[in-house]
Amino acid sequence: MSRLRKGRKYKGSSFASAFKGMLKGGDSPFAVVVGSNVNEEEETTRSVEDPNSADAANDAKTDKDIVPSDTDYSREEVDSYFQRRKLAKEKAELEKAKADKEAEEEAKAEEEAEVAEEERESLSQGENIAESFDDEFDPTMSGKERREESRENKGQIRDAKKEAKAAAKDEFKNKKQAIKDSGVKGKEKRDAKKDARKDKRDDKKSIRQNKRSAKKSNRKSKRKARKNKWED
Repeated sequence: MSRLRKGRKYKGSSFASAFKGMLKGGDSPFAVVVGSNVNEEEETTRSVEDPNSADAANDAKTDKDIVPSDTDYSREEVDSYFQRRKLAKEKAELEKAKADKEAEEEAKAEEEAEVAEEERESLSQGENIAESFDDEFDPTMSGKERREESRENKGQIRDAKKEAKAAAKDEFKNKKQAIKDSGVKGKEKRDAKKDARKDKRDDKKSIRQNKRSAKKSNRKSKRKARKNKWED
């Protein structure tokens, strides 16, 4: 190696001088501090986080694992924070349970209203008349007893008819009131009233038919009891 660089004399110590000093027990210019490097590697290794394990930890976090980032919070404040979160969760669960119960009760009320409407509709059409009398005719009855039983059955049929007519009348009144409360005008109002009157006529017709059917069934049972008596 040339001692001159750009025309100047090299003033540094020679490699030979350094090598002689190393042989005499001096420090080698190539000496490596092993312990220092190991510690630095350990610190470097500890400082480097595994990205996969960090992601897994973040994914596994829940609301319960989130704590305030301010490290100045005391233990009491941290406990109070989690207590408030717990109470808020319990309140939300109670509100949800209350809403579910109200929805269930509302559905049940609607179902009961539908059943009541069906029963009212059946009553207004006289469907109660068919089963209104007690068929207690017996072949052992005398003629007087059969006539008495027939009169009682006819009375029960009349009572059922009156009940059906009253239900039909109330239904018609309720429909007229509903039309009035709805505030409809003109043709729409006239059509609604027309439909209500038609329903009333249909109910009266159905009541008459059911009454005739019930009276016919009563006479048939009376004749059957008398016939069986003769055969005996």
